[in-house]
Amino acid sequence: MRFIEAVRPRAADGLVADVYGEVRHDFALLRDPAGNSPFMVHSACPELLAGVWSVLYETVLVEGALRRADKEAIATGVSRTNDCPFCAEAHALLSEVAGARGERSALISGALDRIPDQRRRELAAWAAATREPKSELLRRPPFGPREAPEVIGTALGFHYINRMVEVFQGHAGMSVGPAPLRGASMVLVGQVARRAVRRERAPGRTLHLLPDAELPDDLRWASPAPAIASALARFVAAVERGVEDALSPPERERVSSALADWDGADPPLHGDWLERAAHGLEPSSQAPARLALLTALAPYRVDDVAVEAFRRVRGGDRELVRAAAWSALAAARRIASWLVPQSLAAR
Repeated sequence: MRFIEAVRPRAADGLVADVYGEVRHDFALLRDPAGNSPFMVHSACPELLAGVWSVLYETVLVEGALRRADKEAIATGVSRTNDCPFCAEAHALLSEVAGARGERSALISGALDRIPDQRRRELAAWAAATREPKSELLRRPPFGPREAPEVIGTALGFHYINRMVEVFQGHAGMSVGPAPLRGASMVLVGQVARRAVRRERAPGRTLHLLPDAELPDDLRWASPAPAIASALARFVAAVERGVEDALSPPERERVSSALADWDGADPPLHGDWLERAAHGLEPSSQAPARLALLTALAPYRVDDVAVEAFRRVRGGDRELVRAAAWSALAAARRIASWLVPQSLAAR
């Protein structure tokens, strides 16, 4: 884990311990042998940990209109387009154990023509196009209004998670132990995950973790699935509460303005775009704004220099996680805005 001291499972208490227990039971993969985990990334902020777990559980783990294997394939496709190897490897494995047998390598590599299941192949291709707002695949999506909350919710969730993983875990794949034991370790991980996948899950079971909240207008596409809509609403509210002491309103406005003009592409390699986006802010706001902009648009470029500059003016682990979470979610919501089918947007 980079930049922060995550709460280790044995040291967890309260809400963190409760969520860790649910993750172990229902998801199986709390962390890899190297200690990496998108859940543990959030452990400095228990409400955010509860929120991201609730969104993942209600959207991906509960089988509703879509099979779990198909949603894990969407998660893998999104993670590939964001170049997040940890998430791509983890969710390709989960897609396989949930029913996409023999398709893990195809999902990881993007060789989608090797996926025999047409439905899963189409969903994976759609997921890979989610950062291309003008793509024909987005204009003619392979799902209808009933499936939209699960499909778009999964995409939004992983555009968020990928950013948090790239910032706090770095650009590395999933570790399954020392090289000589990796084959056996992967088999064991698959067995544990398979047992978790078979467990029955009821919609709404995680909603008690956070207080009720109103669904924002830009997420109305989730309304046909009440548990998903409620999980998203509660998570957004938790993120908005947390950002108050992490990013000032002018700093957040710079991120929102940059995202309003964003077309899904990576920003230029030079730093001019970053300087222009932060230009005119108070000196004490420059570093927080830069970190937030990088998290939203180029999370793989967040480095020690950006983090230390943020810490000098804004605080410790809690503020850093809250600032990154708000920025990552803002980017994910922007992407979700161009994923909604026209038939659903008109409602």
